Amino acid sequence: MIRLIGAVLITAGTAAFGIMGVFRLRNRVRSLSAVISALAAMKSEICDRLTPMPELLRQMSGEATYPASLLFKNASERISGLGSKPFSAIWRQAVLNTPELLLTPGEELVLTELGMVLGRYDIGEQRSAIAYAERRMDEFLRRAEADREKNSKVHAFLGVAAGIFVVVILL
Repeated sequence: MIRLIGAVLITAGTAAFGIMGVFRLRNRVRSLSAVISALAAMKSEICDRLTPMPELLRQMSGEATYPASLLFKNASERISGLGSKPFSAIWRQAVLNTPELLLTPGEELVLTELGMVLGRYDIGEQRSAIAYAERRMDEFLRRAEADREKNSKVHAFLGVAAGIFVVVILL
């Protein structure tokens, strides 16, 4: 009886581990979607309404979808150091210190490169840079969706299979 309970617990634990992988893939897609939506709103605020960067960051931290809102919150909290640091460094730190975004290094690079243009060049160049970042993030989103479709079932199956494998070895 104890062996049976142990077998069930091991299988359930490894299945949960596999399901966590499925949720991570799903959350990554949601995160990229939130970032793309936030970039579109940011482009509108900067290019159409000419919102100053500190105000924009505060506004986006409240209006953007989670986890993109955390990126703007982190940048907003650091904006007070704008005189001693360039905005690009503040933005880069905000991107790198927001692990909830679940970004790959390539995605982080796109966002940090965007920070080098924001608030530094004229409206047209900022619009172009944000549009470029949106396009690149959309490419990453499509890849993440394909990855989720392809690997979700694999993660779930491998979790259960690993548990059964361990149980067979132990029994």
